[in-house]
Amino acid sequence: VVSAPAPQQRAPSGQQQVQANDPAAVFVRKVLGSTEDIWRAQMRAAGKPYRDPKLVVFRGATRTACGLGQSAMGPFYCPGDETVYLDLNFFDTMQRRLNSPGDFAAAYVVAHEVGHHVQQQLGITQQVDSMRGRTSETQMNALSVRVELMADCLAGVWANNAQKTAG
Repeated sequence: VVSAPAPQQRAPSGQQQVQANDPAAVFVRKVLGSTEDIWRAQMRAAGKPYRDPKLVVFRGATRTACGLGQSAMGPFYCPGDETVYLDLNFFDTMQRRLNSPGDFAAAYVVAHEVGHHVQQQLGITQQVDSMRGRTSETQMNALSVRVELMADCLAGVWANNAQKTAG
């Protein structure tokens, strides 16, 4: 789903329209579809329900349930609306400045953000959030690192299963 602010809302400063047929948007939707298929099957096998995440692709900035999403933030997942937000400019930056070209690198970014959605579905996000105010800043930072590493691991679970199903 390619989303833009509703017509009655004023678009955030710096937002550029993303066309539904933009090749990067089409690619992201295909990857998201693959993650949905795999995580539905994984969760079903574990006896757990799974809701597909929503997707918003944008360039520049967009409003989210987690505040204003901007290019400087990179891709992110907002648990408040169960949405993966992907600024397509990030993929340009990956190719040009970060020397990470190719479809797999871009797909892995999508799968990482979906990994955060899986964490939300499993209650991990809520467990970590419940620690705020009850633990030190250093301990919270360590938990945040673990959450990110787990999202990477979950992206790897997707990649492994996607490779198996691709034959």
